[in-house]
Amino acid sequence: MTTTSVLNSFLVFALTSITALAQQISFKSDADKTQVSLGEAFSVGFFIESNTDSYSIDQPMKYPPHNGLQIVGEQRSQNVSYVNGKGVIEEGIILAFVAEKEGKYRIGAAKIVINGKTYTSKPVDVVVKGTGLTHNNFRSNTSQPVFLQSKVSKTNPYVNEQVGLSVKLYVKDLSYLNRKQNFRQGNLDGLSPKIVKSSPENIKQEIVGGKQYFSEEIARYYVFPQKPGKIEIDPFSVDVVLPTTYGAEPVEVRSNPVVINAKALPEEGKPKNFSGAVGQFKMNASVDKKEVATNESVNFDVEIIGTGNFNTINLPEITTPKNLEKFAPKKRDAYKTYDTGMKGKVAEQTVLVPNFGGEYTISPVEFSYFDPVKEKYVTLKSDSINLSVSGSKTSSATAMASNSPDSTISDKIEEMTNDVKEGKSGWLWLTGGVIALSAGSLFLMRKKNNSTQKQTIEPKIKPLNEQNNFESYQPKTETQKFTLVEKPTINSSQISAELDELKKKINAEDQKDFYQLQENILCNAALLKTNTDLAHFSDEMIANKLIENGVSELAVEQWKLLLNNARQAKYAFGGLHQNLEEVFEATQNISEELLRK
Repeated sequence: MTTTSVLNSFLVFALTSITALAQQISFKSDADKTQVSLGEAFSVGFFIESNTDSYSIDQPMKYPPHNGLQIVGEQRSQNVSYVNGKGVIEEGIILAFVAEKEGKYRIGAAKIVINGKTYTSKPVDVVVKGTGLTHNNFRSNTSQPVFLQSKVSKTNPYVNEQVGLSVKLYVKDLSYLNRKQNFRQGNLDGLSPKIVKSSPENIKQEIVGGKQYFSEEIARYYVFPQKPGKIEIDPFSVDVVLPTTYGAEPVEVRSNPVVINAKALPEEGKPKNFSGAVGQFKMNASVDKKEVATNESVNFDVEIIGTGNFNTINLPEITTPKNLEKFAPKKRDAYKTYDTGMKGKVAEQTVLVPNFGGEYTISPVEFSYFDPVKEKYVTLKSDSINLSVSGSKTSSATAMASNSPDSTISDKIEEMTNDVKEGKSGWLWLTGGVIALSAGSLFLMRKKNNSTQKQTIEPKIKPLNEQNNFESYQPKTETQKFTLVEKPTINSSQISAELDELKKKINAEDQKDFYQLQENILCNAALLKTNTDLAHFSDEMIANKLIENGVSELAVEQWKLLLNNARQAKYAFGGLHQNLEEVFEATQNISEELLRK
């Protein structure tokens, strides 16, 4: 070998050695955290480190095994740094994981082939604890391209207090917001939720962990705790189509769980008429007119207005004086769930009909609620309302009754009772003896008159036509008001035909025919549903049987309300001034509900 050949061989060997020494390549894994909470996302990066970018990847990295963990995001990373004056290029993939349940997990080794050589990363061990994160301690991972966050407006509310629940999607790439699909609601057991329709154009720019994100609220609720104690709201989830090594794929993104610790309402100072309403309210009570004639109807309106839980509001009961007839109230709900909470009012109208003329005073009504801001109970009280009724103060029947011996005795007994209460009992024995003798004499006289009438009045058999005429002019008693004509058979076709006939009577001049037919339809539908005959009909018994036959309690209460309304309307002077189209629609709906198999 010549000197030249030896020199050339040495140069080749030296250059090859320098190239090998100069091209330093390594493959590593790095986790941003190794202890996380259940539902909290964490990231693991897989990086190629080299002092040059002239290498070639022969086979792409294979995802490491990750049993029990879900990949919820993927992001490519490239970075150049300088160590001791020498440049180091780092590039790779960052994967975001979420655990399905608490425990210990291992993310296995990832493999990649570079310049014909296989490189393997080290496994990563992660511990997942079951403590959930709320909006106060939620820590987002700014290395993730997308994450979901749940938060509540208050973590320690009172039972039935309104709490806002928001679910937001955060993305680094604005286009990801158009790739979301299949939103899934978390478990809301222990809460009464009311969903709010998301406002349009609710996309914002927010700084999270020092980095900029685009955010969109994809769900908003107002929830009301139904029991005191710890209530867990499970994670929500949504699928986002993200670019992966194998192309674009839908990836499930899950939010953090949230814990609410609800407080029981205090027992101290709780009013007797408190029904569970929590919020801020005010009350209005009024009548549509204060001067009316005898037997003219008056509408008494009560409304509760404000913000809070309207589902637990029971309107106060009206106390009316004697001879001021009160009919079943008609309730109307007019509240909605807005971005700022549940607002509106609950109103109730009661029809009052004075039987005689005079001055009447309607007692004040009261409504109580709990104010969570002031943390105390509040009772609202209306003013009393005076009603002036023109017309006869007493009827002839009342006058006769007041002149009868029975009335005199009753008045004396009442007078004597009042005197005893006031301590004026000196003449008690004398007056008591006189009244007792009078009562005994009256009893003997009536007994004698009755026996005389029985002897003098002889029954006569009248022709059939005279019997009918006689009976037709007999006054109907109270029990006859609710007497139904028993029919040999009842079926759904018959009830449908009666409903068609009821619809025709909406515009009839005499509304009593409408209400009579409505009563028959409601009774027949209930009899058919419960397979009961008319002889055993009673409201409460039929109501219980309807529930036993699978009819909901709400539907049964509606049936009872309509039936009671029909009976009252038949005998109310001038009717109840109701919208008969609405009454018909309600009757049709409840009848169809009862006839449903």
